[in-house]
Formats: sequence, C-alpha cells, structure tokens
Amino acid sequence: MKLTRGIIAATLAVAFCVPAAWAQPAPTTTAPVAPLQLKPASNAPITLHMADDSKVIYQAIGKVAGFDVLFDPDYVSKHVAVDITNVSLTDALRMVGDISGTFYKPLTANSIFVAQNNTTKHHELDDTVVHTFYLTNVSQQADANEILTALRNALSPDDKILPVPNQNAIVMTATAEHIALAQKLIHDLDRPKKNYRLTYTVTEMDGGKQIGTQHYAMIMASGQTTSLKLGNRVPVVTGPAGSQNAQYTYIDIGMNFDATLTEMGENAMLKSSVDQSSVAPEKTDVGGGVQQPVVRQASLRGESFLAPGKSVMLGSVDIPGSTSHLQIEVVMEPLP
Repeated sequence: MKLTRGIIAATLAVAFCVPAAWAQPAPTTTAPVAPLQLKPASNAPITLHMADDSKVIYQAIGKVAGFDVLFDPDYVSKHVAVDITNVSLTDALRMVGDISGTFYKPLTANSIFVAQNNTTKHHELDDTVVHTFYLTNVSQQADANEILTALRNALSPDDKILPVPNQNAIVMTATAEHIALAQKLIHDLDRPKKNYRLTYTVTEMDGGKQIGTQHYAMIMASGQTTSLKLGNRVPVVTGPAGSQNAQYTYIDIGMNFDATLTEMGENAMLKSSVDQSSVAPEKTDVGGGVQQPVVRQASLRGESFLAPGKSVMLGSVDIPGSTSHLQIEVVMEPLP
C-alpha cells in the first residue's frame, strides 16, 4: 500500500536523518477495497482533560486505548487544549484532529499514522479506488438524482461521483473509506419502493343529510404521481354552429384525482388534488338556436400526513349552483 511504503520511508528518515521519499501513487482499481479498521486493545470510552503538545495528546490516547501512534515527518505540532468526556475512540481522535488541524489513518490494526490535514497530504496518503455502483430499485431519474445529491452532500468535494444513466449506475473515484460510506448510503437509499392502496371516499351532503357516497381507489408507489379520472365526455360546439359541418370538442366531466405519496417511515405525506366537474341544468345560448352546456367545477388541493389504515378528512367542496357539498376523505393501506 502507498501508505505503508510511505511509513517505511518516514521511519528511515527518522533513523538516518535523511529526507523521506514517498512511493509513486498506486494504480486505481475497479475492485471494491475494504478500508483498514483500527482494532485497539481497549474500546472503553475516552475521557481526557489536558493542555499540551498535540503529539503528546495523540500518544496519551494511544496509550489509553492500546495502539501505537506514528507521525509524518512534516507534522507540525502545536499546543492545544482538549476537554473530552466519555466519548468513543473514533470521536476522541476526530476531536483532536479538528483542534490540531491534523488527520489520522490506520496503519495496521493496532497503529495509526498522523499528518497535517491538507490537500497535499491527503493526495500523498489516501489510496484512490474506482468503483461502480449499480442501482437496482431506482426506475426514475429523479430518484437517481436524489441519491447523487445525498452522496455529494455526505462525502468530500474531492470525491468524483459520476452518473451513468443508461446503465442505471454511479461511478465513484474516492478513498476506500469513502467508497465504503457510499456503499452504505446507497444500500440505505436504493430500496424497493412500497406499494400502497389509496382510497378516496366522496360523500355528497345536502345540509346534514347524506345523499350518496362513492369510493375511488388507486394503487401507487412512493414518490410517484398517480392520476385517476372517472366521468363522461360532453360535446361542445366550436363552429360553425347550427350547420351540417358543425365542429365539436369534448370536455371531461366527473371526478379527477392526482396524488403523490412520499414515504416517511411507516407513515406518508400525501400531496393531493381533487377536481369535480358537472353539467349545470341551465345552458348558454350562443346564437343560431344553439345552446352550449354550462360546466361547474370545484377543486380541493393540499398536503396531508397519513398513517396506515387511518382515514383523514381532506376537506369539503361546495357544488356550485346547489345547496350540496362534497366531503372528501382518504385512507392509505400498505400492500404486501
């Protein structure tokens, strides 16, 4: 490994007082590489309250946890104050690194190598890996873009993350540690979408009297918009009215539902649009003895939080030109 060769060179430099020479960068590989894990003698929580040279503090943590600490020849030590109580070894090392402007890498299972936290040292010490992740459950580009955004927000700006849409894949060039983190993120995000049955219940009321009830059901997946339309098509003359060559267009009359369901754990957020249209008893005289239908419309839009099996009242819509109104409820049921 590049890091191991670098440590050998660093050790020789300390022993013989000559400059250390780092090995040439290792070639990248398409095979996934598991990052080396530090396995200290003790995983007990770390408590440390001291102000001293940063090297001394690193060595104090190493002594407590039972691992060796080696330092880069270019390491610039400085006086820092550390006040940590009952934290994990990883957090303790991260906190010291943040305070002292350094970072560490496991050298072996029981030793670490510490260097200045800058781009040059990362390029020298980080082993670059090229890996391709194939998305197995993403069917829409919007879903793939969400995964890309999550990776770019969680990982380093130096990591190269490139989508390959025609292969439904993501190619990433980064350190082994970041490849492993990306693999976990993709595993958590690239999940099979659950299917749900969404049932709207539309009850027509006149005052306090129930006139009729209708149920409308649709099967849908999380993150996708589903539409349901039921009704009739009403002809409308567009011209020339009253002649054998009259032309018509058609208007859809009935109930229209547009719904987008977004998973939130066991629950979901519903973005819903319900449109109701009907033909009024009266007509409009457009001349030449031709009368056009009058279409009445009512609409209800909004967002609602749904729990499985629990009915939610979306609202009430007045039917224009009448004393009636529609009460609209919805219930969500996860499908096996």
